[in-house]
Amino acid sequence: MIKEEVDEIIESLVHSKLEDARQRLAHLAPQVSSEYGKGALLALNGIVNVTENRTPDKMADADKILRVVDRLPKIQMTDDLDKGYLQTMGKWAKRVKDSSK
Repeated sequence: MIKEEVDEIIESLVHSKLEDARQRLAHLAPQVSSEYGKGALLALNGIVNVTENRTPDKMADADKILRVVDRLPKIQMTDDLDKGYLQTMGKWAKRVKDSSK
């Protein structure tokens, strides 16, 4: 359930529907108890904050994010919180990259 809701929030963010993303995030947050889910929420909150206050240097481009998401687990131990964060950032970056084509 969490992964599907995360996907919906990412879709809202990619399509610049910030209010929808914020509402879904607020609704999802109390339901999350796993470390993976908490990591995903951290990533989503960060993306929402950066998107709201968009300035050119606030977020790395999608290619850089995808590179980090791919490399970091190979060089460092990750727990479920890290995995939730990294996978959510990766999903978002991939959607941003795909939507800009």
